[in-house]
Amino acid sequence: MFANLLRYWTPLSIILILVLFAGAFFVPVWANAIALAVVLLSLSIAAYSIVHKHIRLHQGKPTNKIKTARNILLEMTGILLAMLMAGLLGRYGVGTITGQIDNELMKLIVGIIMGMLIGLTTGVVIQRAWGRLVEISESL
Repeated sequence: MFANLLRYWTPLSIILILVLFAGAFFVPVWANAIALAVVLLSLSIAAYSIVHKHIRLHQGKPTNKIKTARNILLEMTGILLAMLMAGLLGRYGVGTITGQIDNELMKLIVGIIMGMLIGLTTGVVIQRAWGRLVEISESL
């Protein structure tokens, strides 16, 4: 069942983002609950993918279960760190950049573009730094 879900990862992600935006515009009272549900669903899909990646990676090899659990924990921690940093940096960066703009439509467009750029940059930087940390910890 979940293998079919992972096959449609991209359309599912787009649908989740559209549900988030639709919920925020059409039912603003439920916007926080919808956002929380989308984030939790995304995290659970990421956790499922990480666990199955490591299971497939170590399937044929005799490996220590503690090292596999450590690698799963490190990867999940990296994802949570990247999400947290991208959210915080995006919120403060976009607030600073769009603070002087008076036109609401322009503010929305600039906010979306800058939020994506800040989030992508943060993700790439954390991925490279976390990859080096994981390589060092695996050599221990």
